[in-house]
Amino acid sequence: MELHITDERWQDARDALAAAAQRFTRMLLDCRTPDRRAIGDWSVADTAAHVAVVARLNAGLISGDLAPLDEPDLDRGWQESSLGGFARLNALTLEHFPERALDVVSNTLLEEVDLLLARAKDVDPRELRPWLGSARLPAAAHVAHQLNEILIHGLDIARALDVPWPITPHEAALTFDLFLMPMLGGRSGRLLAGGGGDGRVTLEFRSKHTTPVVLTSDNGRLQVEPADGRRRDAQVRFDPATMMLTIFRRTRLARAVATGKVLAFGRRPWAAVSYLRGMRSP
Repeated sequence: MELHITDERWQDARDALAAAAQRFTRMLLDCRTPDRRAIGDWSVADTAAHVAVVARLNAGLISGDLAPLDEPDLDRGWQESSLGGFARLNALTLEHFPERALDVVSNTLLEEVDLLLARAKDVDPRELRPWLGSARLPAAAHVAHQLNEILIHGLDIARALDVPWPITPHEAALTFDLFLMPMLGGRSGRLLAGGGGDGRVTLEFRSKHTTPVVLTSDNGRLQVEPADGRRRDAQVRFDPATMMLTIFRRTRLARAVATGKVLAFGRRPWAAVSYLRGMRSP
């Protein structure tokens, strides 16, 4: 699906990333327990370092730089890997970038986000740029992906530290429209290799904050198109922040459904539930 983005929405995405980065680093600088476990085997400091590395990746890739990490094996790995290889690559990348002092990591993150935003000013947000796994995504997706990383991993750290980390519907909607849907429906390269499914399902996604879209999964081949009013297997109504946390496995789908934040209805509502349960995310 070709990305439709107004100048105002493009500015909103960049403003949201700048604000989220500031909020994230303030939380890091207030942290007194950097070794506390945040997500999986990662400590707070590990998680923050990962977010900074991803910012370096996005800042390079948005300008077409295929070697943003300046380490041939890692740069080749990020270009050639599918989702299934990301865990190993994340581990290798964190070994290569051992800095964990939160003040240093915070400064690095802000510098890389500033560079990403400076480069974003000079590109057409719809123009395709290289991304992970040899995918090619609109330049806006690089900004929205970095916003997504900060919001998701900010929540991981905030939960570990027992501090607030609100995610607004506006922020989450930007990542849904400008990153997730272009990634699923665009030129995904090796990124989604091996993510096939059985059969065909068409799902319409609608919320008060996002652009209505139809996602079609046909035996693992994905397509995203604007909603056109035709009858689909199921329609999904959702709160963008809850959908984000569900897709990235920070909230259980059953809880999202039980609280009414994600609702599926239509002729095959179970198809939507099954798809969302199995959805793979970067």
